[in-house]
Amino acid sequence: MIDQYKHQQLRIGSVSPQQISAWAKRILPNGEIVGEVKKPYTFHYKTNKPEKDGLFCERIFGPIKSGICACGNYRVIRDKKDDPKFCEQCGVEFIDSRIRRYQMGYIKLACVVTHAWYLKRLPSYIANLLDKPLKELESLVYGDVMDYSLIEWKELGKEGSPDNENEWEDRKVGRRKNFLVRRIELAKHFIRTNIEPEWMVLCLLPVLPPELRPIIQIDGGKLMSSDINELYRRVIYRNNTLIDLLTTSRSTPGELVICQEKLVQAAVDTLLDNGIRGQPMRDGHNKVYKSFSDIIEGKEGRFRETLLGKRVDYSGRSVIIVGPSLSLHRCGLPGEIAIELFQTFLIRDLIRKHFASNIGIAKSKIRQKEPIVWEILQEVMQGHPVLLNRAPTLHRLGIQAFQPILVEGRAICLHPLVCKGFNADFDGDQMAVHVPLSLEAQAEARLLMFSHTNLLSPAIADPISVPTQDMLIGLYILTNGNRRGISSNRYNPRNCRNLKNERIPQKNYKYTKKKEPFFWNSYDAIGAYQQKRITFDSPLWLRWRLDLRIISSREVPIEVHYESLGTYHEIYGHYLVVRSTKKQIRSIYIRTNVGHISFYREIEEAVQGFCRAYSYGI
Repeated sequence: MIDQYKHQQLRIGSVSPQQISAWAKRILPNGEIVGEVKKPYTFHYKTNKPEKDGLFCERIFGPIKSGICACGNYRVIRDKKDDPKFCEQCGVEFIDSRIRRYQMGYIKLACVVTHAWYLKRLPSYIANLLDKPLKELESLVYGDVMDYSLIEWKELGKEGSPDNENEWEDRKVGRRKNFLVRRIELAKHFIRTNIEPEWMVLCLLPVLPPELRPIIQIDGGKLMSSDINELYRRVIYRNNTLIDLLTTSRSTPGELVICQEKLVQAAVDTLLDNGIRGQPMRDGHNKVYKSFSDIIEGKEGRFRETLLGKRVDYSGRSVIIVGPSLSLHRCGLPGEIAIELFQTFLIRDLIRKHFASNIGIAKSKIRQKEPIVWEILQEVMQGHPVLLNRAPTLHRLGIQAFQPILVEGRAICLHPLVCKGFNADFDGDQMAVHVPLSLEAQAEARLLMFSHTNLLSPAIADPISVPTQDMLIGLYILTNGNRRGISSNRYNPRNCRNLKNERIPQKNYKYTKKKEPFFWNSYDAIGAYQQKRITFDSPLWLRWRLDLRIISSREVPIEVHYESLGTYHEIYGHYLVVRSTKKQIRSIYIRTNVGHISFYREIEEAVQGFCRAYSYGI
């Protein structure tokens, strides 16, 4: 339905018989009113055409083919008044066949039928409104007369203390009060939604449009029909039998009429909710028929699968894999997915830069994957963010924005630190990628949804992008190194074992494990590691800036080495101080390894980049 503000919306609830009649009835150009389905037939077995007044009648639901009536006559669909609007022989209008997707019909029931959803579901709305027990109402609806004379009388226990009697009365009053409150709330709901309680009892049964319950021809000439058609046929058969009993035979016994009314009620219950009264109805292959409830509810129902689960343009889906070399705000897109997502932008730029004269040539270049296509694709992706979503999206961080880059393979690459926000891991999880089209959507993605701007949990404000699992193990291995100090290294029997028997070349002496090398800066240390002169966990001495905070005033040096010029070295547990003859600090060396140096440089570059971005106002 469309409200006064042109907003499309959907509301589920009871409707009046007048509304059902208005949905289904149509007035033909000759003044005839059609809409009632009277026969339980679908297609004629010889002509393979819909039966008149049946479940697929073209007079009621419209023609199967646009502009072609049941007789086979063809008319061009126009708006001119002179053209005939319907066939006088078969009574079928010359209109578009799409009407069969929304044109409804109705079945006029010979007796009133109670809606099973309002009677049998818990809580029972009919029982609450009437303040009657559910079993008593079921006996009235299904014709099962309760014999109260067979009810056994239960003997009450002996009178207890007054306190127990008062407690029992209080509980009884409390239960009654809660029931009345629920009853009033239900009545208020009926008033607010303009629903009459008598609409829960049906006298007209709506019939779905034929295209929503089709009959399909499969291989071998066999027909496959929707389960709803068989349930409708069951209702019409029993309803027509009841009409015959009430109209043609005046001497029909009352018990037979009541029995047939029960069958009509059971058929409508099966149509609405198969199995609500016990054993569900099955076909010849012992398969349970799908009713309205089965079609609507659940993950594969009409709402969640068809209405809410539509396919989205400019979107793709693939498995995620780890991309540790990526920046926090970047993701890797495979070439196949990127070409499909940005195909419209590629065509525009190919034509704008005169690499293609029209859309057809541009698409041909894209299909052939010419080198110019990849160059333009990288230019397009450079300034266009994408959205990554992992279902189920339970909170705000379930969908975030990233700057895409091209990667090889067929999987989406993701930085491991953003996985916690998505609640994802790399054991086969899939993620969907969407392209924001409008400038407003792109601006929101950049300002609000980029992953490096969502570092805190919106619920508890804790850091959300923190290293875990294998990242912590890698950092531990990288920064662990040789934790033994100077003393333990020097006096460790393993280091002194066979020292006398080993002959070390003089040129490599400063890089042996027995003597820890000195480096003036981190670049020299990393260069020595790349040349395989040291390992990433080998202890080394690195010249450091003159920071007096490193030196502890209470720490006593392990050794002091004096040079010939009067300078001397104070060796501590994890650092070394070079002093002049006047005891002034000339330089400081710290004891570290290549793993520590690499980790420190990464942190330092990240902090400097953040400070530059903050100073520029990005």
